[in-house]
Amino acid sequence: MATRKRAPVWRYMGIAVIFCLVCVIYLGRLFYIQISGRVGDHETGTTERTVTIQAVRGEICDRNGTVLVANHNTHDLTLPYDRFSKLSVFDANETCLKLWDAMRQTGETDRHEERFFPFEGAYPYYSFSAEARDGDSVVFYRLQRVLGDVGLEDDASIGEIVDYYTKAHALLAVDSNGRRLYDDDEVDRLLRFCYDMDAVRFAAAGEYTVAKDVSLELMTYVKESALSAVSFKVNATREYRYPGYASHILGTVGPIYSEEWEYYSEQGYQMNAIVGKSGCEAAFESYLRGVDGKMKIVEDAAGNVISTTILSEPIAGNDVHLTIDINLQVAAENALRANVERVGGDCNAGAAVAMDPKDFSVLAIASYPTYDLSTYQLLYNQLAEDEAKPLLNRAINGVYAPGSTYKLGVAAAALTNLDGSLTDAVTCNGVYNRYHRPGCSTSDLHSSKNVDLIEAIADSCNCYFYEMGYLLGINNMNAYMESLGFGQSTGLELGGATGSVAGPEYRQQIHHPYPWQEGDVLSAAIGQSDNTATPIQLTAYLSTLLGSGTRYAAHLLHSVYAFGGDEPLYEYTPSVLSSVELSDADRADILEGMRQATSGNGAVRESMRRLPVTVGCKTGTAQVGGDSYNALFVCAAPYDSPDVVISVVLENGQSGGNASYTAGKILEAYYGVKTDAVPVG
Repeated sequence: MATRKRAPVWRYMGIAVIFCLVCVIYLGRLFYIQISGRVGDHETGTTERTVTIQAVRGEICDRNGTVLVANHNTHDLTLPYDRFSKLSVFDANETCLKLWDAMRQTGETDRHEERFFPFEGAYPYYSFSAEARDGDSVVFYRLQRVLGDVGLEDDASIGEIVDYYTKAHALLAVDSNGRRLYDDDEVDRLLRFCYDMDAVRFAAAGEYTVAKDVSLELMTYVKESALSAVSFKVNATREYRYPGYASHILGTVGPIYSEEWEYYSEQGYQMNAIVGKSGCEAAFESYLRGVDGKMKIVEDAAGNVISTTILSEPIAGNDVHLTIDINLQVAAENALRANVERVGGDCNAGAAVAMDPKDFSVLAIASYPTYDLSTYQLLYNQLAEDEAKPLLNRAINGVYAPGSTYKLGVAAAALTNLDGSLTDAVTCNGVYNRYHRPGCSTSDLHSSKNVDLIEAIADSCNCYFYEMGYLLGINNMNAYMESLGFGQSTGLELGGATGSVAGPEYRQQIHHPYPWQEGDVLSAAIGQSDNTATPIQLTAYLSTLLGSGTRYAAHLLHSVYAFGGDEPLYEYTPSVLSSVELSDADRADILEGMRQATSGNGAVRESMRRLPVTVGCKTGTAQVGGDSYNALFVCAAPYDSPDVVISVVLENGQSGGNASYTAGKILEAYYGVKTDAVPVG
């Protein structure tokens, strides 16, 4: 029997090597297809790729259908990864330098954002920026991620980072004569590009945005350069029809940040999607967002498009109609600004809110100083650092002592909880004879006479409300005031501060250096002590008190329509938050006191003189330190059956009557007495 020869070892080794090579090629091909979305046909020399067709975002309108936020197309200069990654390192560098030169020649270098670059200075004299050393900053987070991605230690030095990029991208390469291909300025620019691509994870994102919202001139300049790895992406960006108005409520849109990706990915968003970041854009994102489509593109070997096929059509987002009336909004913002300027001195900020008391829909909501959404991105750093805090929406996040505007609620609490004989009259002689014997500024009007509830509201008699606070006690008074919305959320879709209700519990909660004393109820009863509220809370409180006693959620959403549609898909239904008891007769007494308060104050009377209806009001002058006072004003029109309720706060406005100017102008616009010109963008 013949013996079988054993195959040489080298033959097995050869087979193993070939097998490994086949596996590597196969896996590499699979990776290429998955990452780039590109499939090639070797016989025809064509390639296929799938791109996203961005869905149009819904528009934002006012209650009458007037468009406030629309869309217009812009073009971004991009580098698609599937093309750019095929370039040699030198061609890639040349492409970046040519693009930068194009932006420089057209004056559009500011269109390129470097949000994550960790260095200050220029090559080779870099130092870490303050943000790169701040463990809570996005720049620091991205730096740590980049270091991990490129295989460097978390504590890598500037030299190690620069050395990696100069070697990986041949930034210090020389020609055959030993001369550097790139000077220091070019190395600096290329290093910034390369780092930024890593910071946004270019490969995973599928494209790198070189410049946003570029001009036709730049597009032409780039196209004439015949750069095959460059593309232009069409975006529908937000257009503000009333620039400078309603900025605090409309809000902004922007890209998804890395720390938000987990949330948005679960909602089915693409990584490069634009989403609502603040205001109504964020609050109503689920209505405004559309569904992106997909398109297959077939290209030849030179990158020329042979054919395109729509795989799925994009679906536009829905239009959101807000409760605000833009004419009323413009009137409110113009009046508020003029009011601050009229008062002058230290008065430099304020807020105003107008509301329909029947369903708590917000008709206008103004905060001053304000800003322009059309220049928000460009001026963000300046706005954020401004000591006047223009980015703060004082209407929903500014908290102020309510002062004497609080007395209306205390009056209602007393009428509801106390025997009528206790609320009929209180003797006012200028000093309240309990506890620390606080004074009353209206003693010259009353001269030791008995003051009834209507007079107490009309003249803002402190002694009357000291007595009501004493008789009610802090717990009974607070329970009623909380039902009116003090210290509670308004339910507004934009959120907002909840303010505070003075009392022993709150003192303990804030670790106040002075524990609550029984006599503190007196200050609380006139809207001082630790009581605070936002302007929208004051408006909702008055709407509750003067309406049916039902406190609804304040809201900005009116209805939702299909994009460009005429029939609503959804209409808002009021939501009840709480309720209070108040008889019609007692409410009538409070309203009469408010009517007399309007006619008895010269500044208020002047502000309301042009109106076709009688207004009921309450002024407030809340001390904020030393001789400085905030001016507060709340009113309802018509006073006996309100259609609209308004609150105004002027920081350092000194006297409550001063704030009536803004309310008067809003009411003039509401009743058509006077219409200021409305600038349209």
